[in-house]
Amino acid sequence: MVNTLFFRFAFVVTLSLFFQKAFTQTVKWANTAIEYSSEYVLPLRVKTANTSIKLNPIASGYESITVKFDTAMSIKQVMVSELMPQGSIAQVWAIDLQPKERLLFEISEDAALSPGKGKLFNLILPKMTDYKVQAIRLILRKSALKTPKQIEAVGISNNAQIVTNYIKVASDAPQKVIRENLGKTINSRNPEFAPVISSDGKTLYYTRNYVNFFGKEKDQDIWYSTKNEDGTWSKAQNLGIPLNTEQDNAVFAVASDGREVLLMNKYLKDGKLAPGISRSKRTPNGWSFPEDVKIENYYNKSSNAEFALSADGKVMVMSIERLTTRGNRDLYVSFKKPNEEWTEPRNMGNVINTSAHDVTPFIAADGKTLYFSTSGFSGFGNNDIFKSTRLDETWLNWSEPQNLGEGINTPNWDGFFTIPASGEYAYMCTYENASQKEDIFRLLLPQDKQPEPVWVLMGEILSTTDQKAIECDIEWYINKNYRKKNVTHFNPALGLFKIILPLRQEYEIVPVKKGYLTITDYVDLTNENSYREIKRNFYLLPLEVGNKGVLNSFTFLQGKADLPESALKDLDRIAQAMRDIPTLEILFEGHTDNQGDFQLNLQLSEERVKNAKKYLISQGIQAERIQIKGWGQTRPIANNATEERRKLNRRVEFTIIKK
Repeated sequence: MVNTLFFRFAFVVTLSLFFQKAFTQTVKWANTAIEYSSEYVLPLRVKTANTSIKLNPIASGYESITVKFDTAMSIKQVMVSELMPQGSIAQVWAIDLQPKERLLFEISEDAALSPGKGKLFNLILPKMTDYKVQAIRLILRKSALKTPKQIEAVGISNNAQIVTNYIKVASDAPQKVIRENLGKTINSRNPEFAPVISSDGKTLYYTRNYVNFFGKEKDQDIWYSTKNEDGTWSKAQNLGIPLNTEQDNAVFAVASDGREVLLMNKYLKDGKLAPGISRSKRTPNGWSFPEDVKIENYYNKSSNAEFALSADGKVMVMSIERLTTRGNRDLYVSFKKPNEEWTEPRNMGNVINTSAHDVTPFIAADGKTLYFSTSGFSGFGNNDIFKSTRLDETWLNWSEPQNLGEGINTPNWDGFFTIPASGEYAYMCTYENASQKEDIFRLLLPQDKQPEPVWVLMGEILSTTDQKAIECDIEWYINKNYRKKNVTHFNPALGLFKIILPLRQEYEIVPVKKGYLTITDYVDLTNENSYREIKRNFYLLPLEVGNKGVLNSFTFLQGKADLPESALKDLDRIAQAMRDIPTLEILFEGHTDNQGDFQLNLQLSEERVKNAKKYLISQGIQAERIQIKGWGQTRPIANNATEERRKLNRRVEFTIIKK
């Protein structure tokens, strides 16, 4: 089929200008491949289907791909988006409804057809076709196909007005943002890159490459800066030992409470580094010596890697190269095990992974939005920043990545996009004015362009008796799903605890410490829709004689004595405490609201605490160690004017009577 190649019609670059009678331009992009010579050329974002259309054979040294459109139409323009390196298109054929192949374009054998990154191959026809086109067939030169799936998209239009690109720009991408170089307090004459912002937006970690006066790179250290009260940034400081060594160092991610960092490389006791990742915890005396992060069957064929951590600390996304990698570096996901180790990395699929380097992942505080940098999709420069939304709990199904647009991406290399929980600002790494040095920039994001809002819950765990702060673990559960436990640790010497809570859920907050009774409490965000930082304290009751507290988990429907699952969890903790302290004796007191008959309410309050006693007995606690008393409606702690207030009166109180 392919003989001497020549220009059949003019190839028109995007700077050309056409004047014609104005009418609405229709642009259609193909979504189905009906023929392809090999999977190597099959576009990433198309499905495949069988066809009865008989196509001409192709000559040796060529590949072909035929894509079909949802609706056939007469055309004036054909557009092809080709990933770098470009220049593989040899012929373009239209297939009409007969079906018949019609040659639209040929290029000479030695011609170089490379529109430029992010630009389309635009074929403008001399006149509108007098037939309807149902499919386009491309003949590609094998010698020019350097990467799999090099043809990204094929489109048609009924207008000569040039379609300038096939960049899938996010619908909420800001058209214009305020971009601010963070200046001399953070940026220097040396390259600064890999910024990581803390969830509260008050500490910025990043990497600085030292360059000596002869232009030779000497070292790569971790630096940090803190935000001043007036919103400016303090003069950056070297993070020092043990996190910085004589070799290259970098922070990959910061835990949502700011008390743990994920670090590049393994730190050996002799001061040297080895491939892998480590973590360090903040202590009252500074950062701890980094310990290995153990990942099942971890290996990385690349000398480079980046890692991101979800706000709940349970999911890690990494940019590495493995045997299952589809391109250079792909994005993989790993999950934390109960023993603090991590599962084997799984490739996150070809919806987000490309044939190029897919790098610098970042998981937003909402736990759904993933940002990363790649040149594998059409963009505005070198690497661009894209975003994708998680579609399920597997972390393997994602929405089609969308470019963040020209307001954020530049003609240069863009990456390391990082956002605090507030979503107000984004921080990223790029080259300014195509200089040879990377700097860190801050971008003010419009409110409607920010990730889904969250709450930052912060506070202390206090004793119910003397209001002193208590070091302990904090468990929290979402929508009473007790199979998924989230845990953080509160150390008063390090300040307030911080927990990121996505909205439209109800949370159960459970402080846990041996020698204390948990006072479970709740944070209901089901009707919240905006970002907030909330300071709220939670409590532990010391297991000492005379101490008394309300068991908030004992929530009853009006007129019912059935124990909810949350109450059973608290009873399990009480049972464990009574096993730990064999002499411990307790008193349960039941209360009701004032609705209904006085005597029936008295009986109902007794039934509720009887059920609590029965459950403890079923857990092996002797009956004589559990006293109960029902008070009915005689001891309210709130007025009974509304249902919300009456709920407070339908309660169970707990008192230590012997130890």
